[in-house]
Amino acid sequence: MNWAEVFRNLKMPYTMERDAILRILESAAVPLSPREIHKMLPEPRASLTTVYRNLALMERMGIVRCVELRERFRRYKLVGKSGAHEHHVVCRNCGRIDTVQPDPCSLQPFLSDIHDRLGYQVLDHSLEFFGLCPMCK
Repeated sequence: MNWAEVFRNLKMPYTMERDAILRILESAAVPLSPREIHKMLPEPRASLTTVYRNLALMERMGIVRCVELRERFRRYKLVGKSGAHEHHVVCRNCGRIDTVQPDPCSLQPFLSDIHDRLGYQVLDHSLEFFGLCPMCK
């Protein structure tokens, strides 16, 4: 994806820091924390605060998505990075994170129930699973 063009179309500057953060997220197999992203930045490294601010901006822009995996921090991934709907499975013992792409994501009965009972139009959802990976069980 041409990220510079995305930012330009939104009349936002496309900085070296933003480019580096997006490249890191493009190459990541799992959602990354701001600290993990910060450690992967090339030297001279932008501050951790800059990473947090840019991730917050990119989340508001709809470029990245926050993933909460019951940790004391948030993780981020590109929206639609793989072009498929994704959920995550986290090992409670070692912390391993795997991505699963359900085909299809069959939550329609649940989404219909939310609409019928509560009147919500669900726009998105996040679903994570926790257990023991093959190495830890």
